[in-house]
Amino acid sequence: MTFPGVSMRAVLVCAGLCGSLLPVSALAWTRIGETAELTLYVNRNSIEKENTIRRVWEMQDLKTADADGVLSRRYINEYDCNYKMHRIGKMTSFAGPKMTGQRIANVDEMGYWRKIPPNGVFVLTYIAVCIE
Repeated sequence: MTFPGVSMRAVLVCAGLCGSLLPVSALAWTRIGETAELTLYVNRNSIEKENTIRRVWEMQDLKTADADGVLSRRYINEYDCNYKMHRIGKMTSFAGPKMTGQRIANVDEMGYWRKIPPNGVFVLTYIAVCIE
């Protein structure tokens, strides 16, 4: 697309400035794994460390909607690096992919600590945030 009287350089500078106005978190989702049911993303800029605990924002993109019509969800996942456990909280579920569409549900509380299944998708984030 071209605009009369506007140079390509001006368009590129504008695009760069507009991109820099986006929150860093919007640009930080990294695909970390996939199963037959979902693709898992983490926000690497959100990793927090507190002793042996790691907190990170994750997003799941479901391949098909669940029974409630959810196609994606984001949440904080806490990982206990010593005991290989995790717990999820502050979850928001969406009707569209990649956190789009209507918000279907919110859960603010943190869940119970659970063992990380060795063949599950969460083991990938555990390795990424706990194994240095």
